[in-house]
Amino acid sequence: MEKQLSFDSLPGMVFGLQQQITELRTIIQDFAHTQANTKQPLPDAVRIYGDMELAKYLGVTVQTVQRQKQAGKIPFHRIGRKYFYLRSEIDLALKGREAI
Repeated sequence: MEKQLSFDSLPGMVFGLQQQITELRTIIQDFAHTQANTKQPLPDAVRIYGDMELAKYLGVTVQTVQRQKQAGKIPFHRIGRKYFYLRSEIDLALKGREAI
């Protein structure tokens, strides 16, 4: 059974929607607070690096990381204009190699 909409019923509907939004906001805030307090750091194997972080991890310059990426010697993921590196993939790619 569908409720008939009318101009007179709008204020009550708006009030009901405001209550639901307030409840949702509270649920989301509680969830975010819980996640922030229980968030464990990612294991090293699943860490994600940008160019600068990867250069620091490998002990090389950002330019070296970029050259290795362009040469296809290190795996990367691209999202838009940004490049990301998964530590486990980098470790695997560089395993057995002495230095970049």
